[in-house]
Parts: sequence; structure tokens; C-alpha cells
Amino acid sequence: MALPANQALLESWRLSLHAKAARTVDLYLKEVHRFAAWLEDNGRPVEAPGDLLLVSRQDVEAYIGWMQQEGRAKATIRSRWIALRNLYGWLVEEDELDESPLVKVRVDKPEAPPIPVLSDSDLRALLRACEGRTFYDRRDYALIRLLAATGLRASELCALMPDDVDLTNRLVRVHHGKGDRFRVVRFDPATASALDRYKRARARHRLASVPALWIGHRGALTRKGLAPILEKRCAEAGIGHVHPHQLRHGWADRWLRNGGAEGDLQRLGGWANADIMRRYGASQAVDRALAAYDEINPLGGL
Repeated sequence: MALPANQALLESWRLSLHAKAARTVDLYLKEVHRFAAWLEDNGRPVEAPGDLLLVSRQDVEAYIGWMQQEGRAKATIRSRWIALRNLYGWLVEEDELDESPLVKVRVDKPEAPPIPVLSDSDLRALLRACEGRTFYDRRDYALIRLLAATGLRASELCALMPDDVDLTNRLVRVHHGKGDRFRVVRFDPATASALDRYKRARARHRLASVPALWIGHRGALTRKGLAPILEKRCAEAGIGHVHPHQLRHGWADRWLRNGGAEGDLQRLGGWANADIMRRYGASQAVDRALAAYDEINPLGGL
């Protein structure tokens, strides 16, 4: 960036971003530098091309229009808009500007692509790959089945303690859900049996004193340790890669496919926003709608 005034300004802004991840800070700075370079190349603002403090709403709209004409993806345009919104929001807070040039500028939020759910046959194959008598067979079968039965997030699964699982009433108490919200989730009798077998095997393990419910050969299971477990079991099952979140999506899809109410799904899944919840199982939404047509049969009896 050629303008020294911009350099000093952005250094102060960078310092204000101390609470954000380093990767986010780098991205924000990169996008603002990109914007300033575009301003200079296009003679904007007219008074001083490239000067970030003189930017008008029209300059921002012209930049967004240029990106659209260039065929930039909606996600890219929104990412750059977010960086600029943060910068100019900070400039207003610092009394460098009276109003942000982005105050009435909006860009579309791109829809996240639907995540494919694990088919029933692949889920059966994945569970069969864990059918054995070793400690790790018992553990992997129980944790994969619990993920599929409850829609727990990977972080929630790994944070469980033994007392969080109530086998008698088939309940899981999630103390540290997203947003640190507490909730209770139920699981099916077959999952209860799998958990019971794992707990018996766990009691005989050399690391049984570890507080966490899920343990491995080095201690408590972490999110980082969950991925290799799934990779190994997927390879044994002869199916493609499965991310833990796909099991959550599959749980949501099966809930809706079997006629479960969206309100109950939102509560059990721990979603604060119904719109976010509706993304789960979205890849199978058409299949569910077609199946529902036959159940409802709008012309039945005519």
C-alpha cells in the first residue's frame, strides 16, 4: 500500500484485533490492502486515490459491483465485505469517521453447501467394523453409535464424564454445548447396551482413573484423536472418509425422515437458531419431501 497514512492507520487497527485469531487478522489485513490497491488503480476517491479515510459508500458499492462483474464467489465478496465492515466500524468507534461508508451496504450471505449424510448401509458397515471384544472395539462401537443416536458435536462427545451418561433413563447430559448451553439428549436401548459394554471394559483399563468418559492408550480422548478413529474404522468398513459432523447431519435427517418435529430437533440438537438447524440433513430434504407426498397424498379419495 503506497499511502503512509494508510499504513499507520492499519497498524492501529491491527492492534485492536488482538482478541481475534491470527489467521483472521491476517485475512482482514490482506482484504483491506486489496481494497486500497483497487481504489488506487481506479482513481478512488477522486480527492486522494487509495485513501481509506475518504472512501464513500459509492466507492464501496463500485468495488462490490466490480467483484460481481469479475465473477467472484458470493463467499469471497462477503469475506471482503466483513473485513471492510470491521475496519470502518473501528474507525467510527475511534472518532476517525462520523459514519461508516458500509452502513447501508449489504451483500448476500452465501448458502452453505449441504453436507452429505452417511447412508443407512454405510452406517451399518461402520458399526460392523467395530464389532469385536477388544477394549477399542467396545469404545469405538459405543462412541460412533452415540454420535449417530444423539447428534452430539465432536467437542461435546469428548467433554463427557462417566456420570454424564444415565444408562437407566437413556440420557446424556451435555454441560458444555455450543455457547456453553446445557441440554439433555436421549439415546436408544441398543446404544445404552453398547455404552454399558464399554463402561465395563473401561473399568478394567489401566487408565480407568482418568476423569473423562472416553479414554485411549495415552489418556482422555480429544477431538484431534477422534478423527483417526473414524478414519481407521471407515477403512475397515470399506467406505469413504466420514467426518464426525456427518453423523450429526445424519441424525437430524433420520429424525425428520421419521416424522420428528423441528422444534424437538432444535432443542435436542442444541441449536439456538432454527435457520442453522435446517441446514442439517438439507442434502436429503428433497427425498423427505417426496416421501411425505405419498404419506399425505393430496388427491387421496378423488
